[in-house]
Amino acid sequence: MRRKYVKLSLGADVLKQVICTIKIRRAPARHDDNVDFKPLVERASDIMPLSLVVADKGYDSEENHVFVRERYHAYSIIPPRYQDVPVWRTHGRYRKQMKRGGYLRPLYNQRNKDETIMSVMKRLFGEHVRSRLVRTQNRELAFRCIAYNNMHRVTNLLVIVIDFYKADEILSAVVAKILPLLWVALVLYI
Repeated sequence: MRRKYVKLSLGADVLKQVICTIKIRRAPARHDDNVDFKPLVERASDIMPLSLVVADKGYDSEENHVFVRERYHAYSIIPPRYQDVPVWRTHGRYRKQMKRGGYLRPLYNQRNKDETIMSVMKRLFGEHVRSRLVRTQNRELAFRCIAYNNMHRVTNLLVIVIDFYKADEILSAVVAKILPLLWVALVLYI
């Protein structure tokens, strides 16, 4: 029997690169990523209006396309999972549209920002979950997401402050010295 591991699925605002919603579960399971799709989209729609939902091939199903397009009146881009299957054997109107290349590639490439968020989190906090209990593993991942969002906000704020006071070299030097202390304080606080 394979050992289960923690699986984090996230929904992010790709324009701001901020995590909006997360779903944590055990994997590998009998289900694929489709079980996470609807809860993520529902929670994200509670936070902000959806106009475009981009997902990877793991979420490919006609049900997901219909869910996004008809319930939220948003555009969904989920490329087909199996490229070798011909269009006439693909089921569903929206899946056939994706199969025919009915989406703009630059819009789909916005999904790379989700991968960037995951990469930054792994670099900052490590790839491994240190907790042993399921409950504490869930908390650890949730706190990592909160810490990432806070770090992103602080970084954006500091960029604005540094750009605003760019003429003042002394302030820039002070902010550069304070920045590592802010990260340490943020990590110790969480």
